[in-house]
Amino acid sequence: MPESEAVRRRVPRPPAHAWAWLQRSRPVLTAAAEQLTGGPPTPGFVDDLRARFEDDPFTRDVLVGVIADVAFGGRVPQRRPAGASWDRGLTWWAAALSGTTPEAFEGRGEGPGQPPLFDEAPREEPPPPRRRRAEVVAELAPRAPESAALAARLRDLLAQAEGDSVPLQAVRDLLAELEGERG
Repeated sequence: MPESEAVRRRVPRPPAHAWAWLQRSRPVLTAAAEQLTGGPPTPGFVDDLRARFEDDPFTRDVLVGVIADVAFGGRVPQRRPAGASWDRGLTWWAAALSGTTPEAFEGRGEGPGQPPLFDEAPREEPPPPRRRRAEVVAELAPRAPESAALAARLRDLLAQAEGDSVPLQAVRDLLAELEGERG
C-alpha cells in the first residue's frame, strides 16, 4: 500500500478546531507554506489546505509531516507530556498522528512513552541540611595534636584581656611563638 494511502486512512478529516489551531500556529503554518508553495502563507492558505487535504495526498503528506516535525519535534507523540497544557486542536493532531481518537489519546496514562530526545539533565542534589555554626567550626578547626595546645594559649591570651581588649603585645608574643614552631 503506498504511503499516502496509509496516511489517508490513518489521518481522518480534521475538525474545525484542528484547523483553527493550525491557523494560530505560525511556525507550523510557515513551514507548511514554504514546503507547499515556496513562500510564506497567504491570507487564504489554511482555507486552501482544508479544501485540498482530503483529496490531495501530496498536500496531506506534507502537512502531516510538517506538523510532526515542527509541533512534535519529529516524533509522533504517544501521550501529552505530564503537566503540559495543550490546545484542543493540537491534541486532535497528536491523536490523529498516533492513530487514535482524542479521547483515547487523552486517556493514556503515564508510562514508558517516548524516549528523551537528548540525555536527561542531571538532577540536582538537594542542599545538605543546615548545620549549627559550632559543627562547622569544629569541622574546619585544625585536627593536629597541637590544636589543644593552641586552644590553651588562646584561653591564656583571653585571660589577659581587659574588658573586650586584648593586650597587643600578648597577641604579638603568641604569633611569634606560633611562627617559631612552624619555621
